[in-house]
Amino acid sequence: MARKLILVSYWFPLCLMFIGLCLFNLIHAVNPIKLTAANHINASPLSDNIESLLVVGTGRVIGTTVVTADAREILLSGFLKNSPLAPYAGLIISEADKYGLDFRLVPAIAMCESNLGKRIPSSDSYNAFGIAVYTGQQEGAKFVNWEKSISWVYEFIHEKFISRDIVDIREIGSIWAPPSVENGHSWANCVETFMNRIR
Repeated sequence: MARKLILVSYWFPLCLMFIGLCLFNLIHAVNPIKLTAANHINASPLSDNIESLLVVGTGRVIGTTVVTADAREILLSGFLKNSPLAPYAGLIISEADKYGLDFRLVPAIAMCESNLGKRIPSSDSYNAFGIAVYTGQQEGAKFVNWEKSISWVYEFIHEKFISRDIVDIREIGSIWAPPSVENGHSWANCVETFMNRIR
């Protein structure tokens, strides 16, 4: 019993020290040392060589450019995995930015309408968004390719909803899928659910 008490009494301080060390390292990793004019006053030849390898403020380290990635594309690519829309994650994000829309909206609609393009009205329709697909029919709008359908749906959402100040998912759902309103806004609930999964 005494051994357990001694072990526990050492465990807590060691954990606190370890957490403190991790926080210290994290802070210094996030805020790297920046070279300024003051650093050059007593600079040695060694520090001059280091400065030549590190070009401060440019993201260049030893001649390599560090490019920050858009995390949205990583998240969206994971969500679109194994779907015909997977290669178009970048296009989806750029179209969302072009029209000032949440990048998750159109993929979430595609998930609710066609399981991300896996169940479309016909193989040549490229219609993953349920455009002009009416109850009881397997017809709908046809597009030339995925790029055209993605661009078209963003423009459509902007003109039909956003420009008219219809921005609530339930309001959009009552126009996009009117029967879903009677089912407790099932379309809007579906879209919201999948938007929340892309995080």
